[in-house]
Amino acid sequence: MTISAPRALAAVLVSLFLASAVTAQTAAPTSGLTVEGVIFEKEAQVAGTALKLNGAGVRTKFVFKVYAAGLYLAAPARTPAEVYAAKGPKRLKVSFVRETDATTLGKTMSQVMSDNLPREQFGKCIPGLIKLGELFADKKKMGVGEMFTVDEIPAKATVISINNKVAAEISEPEFFACLMYNYFGERPADAKLKLALLGGP
Repeated sequence: MTISAPRALAAVLVSLFLASAVTAQTAAPTSGLTVEGVIFEKEAQVAGTALKLNGAGVRTKFVFKVYAAGLYLAAPARTPAEVYAAKGPKRLKVSFVRETDATTLGKTMSQVMSDNLPREQFGKCIPGLIKLGELFADKKKMGVGEMFTVDEIPAKATVISINNKVAAEISEPEFFACLMYNYFGERPADAKLKLALLGGP
């Protein structure tokens, strides 16, 4: 498809983030879910709120497993509409199971969001995408075992932490919802991961 100038700008400047596909998740007896060796606890505390693990899965690109991802919400969401409408704090946790080039991931994510979001909504996300791109461009690569979280704190900001250290805050209130379209849009980066994050098999 032909990408408008603002979308093309974001795709170039966003140097980072996520790539594409999933496999299975296995139950950990006491901790929650273990996905490709990554433990997703049953609960996470964000801004003083106890969030529950909504679902988790592993994304692959071609035949390569790239990272495990988990979504935490205050109440269960089993459809994309419920994720977008969810109230209160939220968390996306991503842990890498393969050394990953940040630039390639960023371009993939930006393109998927561009494909799924209306132009006006995508435009509101561009400042946050640029900041996210700059952050991960500095990081260049995510190694095996490294992780980041994206926390939405309503009325404050979206907080991005790398390896449990706060790295950036994005003030645009639309940013976290825009990010979710990468996973839950009609044309997501990976349909199996979409199902897994919604609590599916």
